[in-house]
Amino acid sequence: MRPTHIAYAIWTIIALLGVVCWLMPEEGLVIGDWTLRWPTLVEALDMEDEAIDDELLAMDDDVQHLSDSAICYVSNSEPSNVVYSEPSHVVDTDSMQMNDGKSKGVPCQPLFAFCQALDSANSMPIRVVHYGDSQIEEDRITNILREQWQKQYGGGGVGLIPLHQTIPTRSIRQWISMDGKVQSVQGGPKRNLVYGPRNMRLPDSDDYGVMGQVAIMDSTLVKGSEKIVLNIEPIDKKRKPHNYFNCLRLLTDSTFQRTNVELRSKNLATIQDTTISSATIISHSTFNSLYYVLPDSTMHCELHLQGQGSIYGISLETNSGVIVDNIPMRGCSGNIFTKIDSAQLSDFYRDTNTRLIILQFGGNMIPQTENKSTISGYVRSTLRQQVHYIRACAPQASILFIGPSDMSTNIDGKMTTYPLIPYMDKLLKKMTAEENIAYWSMYDAMGGYNSMVTWVEKGLAGSDYVHFTRSGANKIGKQLYNWIETARQQYQEESIKLENADSIHVDTINLSLDSLMSNL
Repeated sequence: MRPTHIAYAIWTIIALLGVVCWLMPEEGLVIGDWTLRWPTLVEALDMEDEAIDDELLAMDDDVQHLSDSAICYVSNSEPSNVVYSEPSHVVDTDSMQMNDGKSKGVPCQPLFAFCQALDSANSMPIRVVHYGDSQIEEDRITNILREQWQKQYGGGGVGLIPLHQTIPTRSIRQWISMDGKVQSVQGGPKRNLVYGPRNMRLPDSDDYGVMGQVAIMDSTLVKGSEKIVLNIEPIDKKRKPHNYFNCLRLLTDSTFQRTNVELRSKNLATIQDTTISSATIISHSTFNSLYYVLPDSTMHCELHLQGQGSIYGISLETNSGVIVDNIPMRGCSGNIFTKIDSAQLSDFYRDTNTRLIILQFGGNMIPQTENKSTISGYVRSTLRQQVHYIRACAPQASILFIGPSDMSTNIDGKMTTYPLIPYMDKLLKKMTAEENIAYWSMYDAMGGYNSMVTWVEKGLAGSDYVHFTRSGANKIGKQLYNWIETARQQYQEESIKLENADSIHVDTINLSLDSLMSNL
């Protein structure tokens, strides 16, 4: 082969690869459950650092502009309505709770709908759904929000729990019995997840339910699992609101009927077991909700289930106050909501009056990612798509995104913040501002760069330099609660201003009418 032919072939291959780099999306090409990734032109030509640095400078200007343009108004008509002003991108994206506990800024209108809903918590249940990765396992962080809100606005119970509780929580102890034998943590009906190991996915189905997991009672899958007893009791017997509930909600498919379920609870007034057989069945196209009202508050129950079907979750709750769900998804990056049937999500959010959805993701992308374009595609495309999907499923709910904490890795023998965390944090601030949802920077709340080292030294985080200890989770949970409460106070102040403005306007009109009538 001639040298010119070889050179021609080489340049042709380079040109074709360049075309692929140019056409390939930053977030990769999704083919079914697989994502094909390819270097972009910026990466291939080694232009990434310069491009990203310019982008960060531009983002700083954009974020400041969005923050300065935020103006808040609330409606004084129906409590569930919020009137937003123009421009629509109004969230204070520099809002953060620093580690001294003082607020540098608060979210504005994106949380006003939730703040308004809290006003009616004494007469109806207000639901908060907290999704997250392993940082919220064991009911960490969520339990602080639940305890504070239930203390202030009423309510009880821990909200949603799965039929399987494979990871112990700080609030509820539960176990499954089959034929009188207590099952191991992994025992009982087969469990399928929309996240985690691929071998736990449902075959050709998005029937995962609001918790992103489903337990299937079917003796062909697990012998004897068509007849089980679920036992539930609190970790401690202290008189805390989350230990007591007077309603139970069973989320199952249409094959389960009321006659297949028997609920036994301990009536605290008489200290006797009570069997509750009657339930209100709320039927939907994709699932049934069996809603039991107990004769008295309880903190212990047995749920006897018999038959074949799918169990999406059990909710321990009250008929008023604030109900807070803790839904941890270990190893998840928050990219799974579009893989859950939208009707299941919409029906649950609507039936339970869900008014705040918290998404706490991003940390799992950091250790496995080395280039910034992958983070950019993840935030700007993948997470944005999830926000759009959830907003469509729960238009009545406020959305709060919580970014990843500081995390450390060994760089030149020294534990140092992962290089891409500050970049992801800035991208999340910008994306949430553009989508008009609230954002809380946990990275900033901890103290920013290299703060994880300090948290580990103080016993607030573990030796993996990633996860909080219980005391650390309590600290960060209190900071988050105080930050949201500051938004609540701002909402109340804006409401008073609007009411006063309306009052002055009405008085002016009346004065003008009186003046006109006197002249006549």
